[in-house]
Amino acid sequence: MGDDLSGETAAAVLSHHHAAATTVYRIARMDAAAADTTTGRNVRTSHATVARALGCSVDTVRRARRVLRDLGWSVEVVRGRYMTTEEREAATRTHGSKQRRFASTRCLTIPARVRAMHPYPCGVNSSAHDTSQRVPSTRLRAAGTSISTKKNPPLTRRNPPVGVQKIAARLVQRMPWLDRGRSGHLMGLSRGLAACGVTEEWTTQDLMNAVEADHQGLGLLSLPPDSQKNPRALLLHQVKRAITGKEPPARERQAAENARRAERAAELAQRAAEAKTKTTMPAWFRAELAKAREATTAGTTAR
Repeated sequence: MGDDLSGETAAAVLSHHHAAATTVYRIARMDAAAADTTTGRNVRTSHATVARALGCSVDTVRRARRVLRDLGWSVEVVRGRYMTTEEREAATRTHGSKQRRFASTRCLTIPARVRAMHPYPCGVNSSAHDTSQRVPSTRLRAAGTSISTKKNPPLTRRNPPVGVQKIAARLVQRMPWLDRGRSGHLMGLSRGLAACGVTEEWTTQDLMNAVEADHQGLGLLSLPPDSQKNPRALLLHQVKRAITGKEPPARERQAAENARRAERAAELAQRAAEAKTKTTMPAWFRAELAKAREATTAGTTAR
């Protein structure tokens, strides 16, 4: 990354954001230390936290992270927001500190222009699957022959769409207990939502409304997360039961919006057609109308 910050592309970005390459590099190291070791995701340190650790201003951290964003080294997945009253009370009970807002969630990435020079372009857990020699049997060795075969590559799971990952991140913001424990990776929650039938057409609020409506229809009570051994599995079960066989509310909202637009367009077309069919007032009638108005005005003045 240091070589990339000294290039011509980085020089223009650094000048645009008024940032120094050394400062950007120090803040990038702080983000890397806060990220997941194997994926580079879940960087949730605030600007103020990084500024206190490095002894700089919050604006300096903000500008440096914009440089990392524009150069392709970081992606903001979820924008930070202020916490609700319930979330602040829960944070106080859990951490004993007064937290007022959630920091943005970022993911560290590798730009395509430097991927070939990166020592781990596919991540630290990935490696090229080179061909290997299978040890021949005794009979084949005796015959002086050998068999060269390739290992079958391991099965890889496809990542869910980015929209589903954003839904998972927003769910974790509302319910932080979803991201605790050994199975607390956001990608696991994203895959679970995708397996339940959640698509990018759903929103976080739509899912919560569907679960709440399902609970009310069945007469169920919401259980506190601390009473469950695996609260994430319980939530996924509730989501799957709530949305199975139902269309995302976004489709209904889009259909209503299209209907309103069509109705408005028809109304404007009707007005235009009526305007074309209207006849112009004759000149003699206009003159007589003007005389009548003058006479009325003169009579009112005389009185």
